[in-house]
Amino acid sequence: MAANTQQTDDELSGNLLYDKDAKVILMEILKSLRVLTDRIEKIEKEVQKIDGIKEGLSNLSTRVQSNEETIVEIQDRNRKVEESVEKMGQIVHTVVDKYSANTEEISKIKDRMKTIGEENGNVSNIIIQELKAEVLDLKCRSMSDNLVFSGLAFQREESCQLKIQNFLLNELDIPYNVNLGSVHRFGKPGLNGARPIVAKFIHRDELEDVLKNTFKLKGKTFGISEQFPIEIERKRKELYPVMKMAKNEGKKVKLVRDKLYINGKPHVSPDTKPNGTEYRDVLLRQAQQNSHRNKTANERPFKRSRQESGNNDAINEATITTQL
Repeated sequence: MAANTQQTDDELSGNLLYDKDAKVILMEILKSLRVLTDRIEKIEKEVQKIDGIKEGLSNLSTRVQSNEETIVEIQDRNRKVEESVEKMGQIVHTVVDKYSANTEEISKIKDRMKTIGEENGNVSNIIIQELKAEVLDLKCRSMSDNLVFSGLAFQREESCQLKIQNFLLNELDIPYNVNLGSVHRFGKPGLNGARPIVAKFIHRDELEDVLKNTFKLKGKTFGISEQFPIEIERKRKELYPVMKMAKNEGKKVKLVRDKLYINGKPHVSPDTKPNGTEYRDVLLRQAQQNSHRNKTANERPFKRSRQESGNNDAINEATITTQL
């Protein structure tokens, strides 16, 4: 059976080979098959490309997924960084606020320190001037019983005490011997080319008795005056011309230490500056005003100005040397 079938197929094939129409048909079929084969090959190639594209897409998808994970991590990090930056910004603002507050406080402290320095300077000036005034007052007190005699000629091996006693008797008509302490020459030559003599009186009333009689020396080359510290003497020398002019005008004048009174009123020179206890009181008032303005809690108590002794203030105008 199979042999017969094979034989039939061979016969048909042979018939087809010798049949022109069949041959044409076969050729067309063959062409179609070739075209189809080419298309199939192209399709296979495209399919291979698609597989490559799929593989590329798969790799791309993997990369995209990896990138997405990286982006998520970056976003998370950015969020943390933003939070850190925000916290840092808050810290910076806090620091800036504290810096501004500290700067303002430092400025206030500097101003306060400057004020305290000025107050301390004023206090130091007050203390210094107070000490100077006290020293000057002590000098005046130590010299309050001294009289200076000018114009008495110098002699070798002289006794200054005896010379003074004779002078008081001969020139001032004082009949008794005054009680004297230390008597000696000092300073530079003055009237008659002789150094003055300073004499310390034991009794104040005897000193005042001598001063009351100094008018008897008018027109003579002698002089008697109370002894004062150099600071007081300078001031008195400045006041002598004013006092002399006032006396010539018939006014009542009185010179107490370094203060001149004309008709009972203290004379104030245009360029007079406070000194001694007066300067201390001026500075004290300034310091108290500054302390009040600054509302200072702890203020340094200061002593009030010491009053001049009654005996020293009650000096007669006869204390001025008769040379005037």
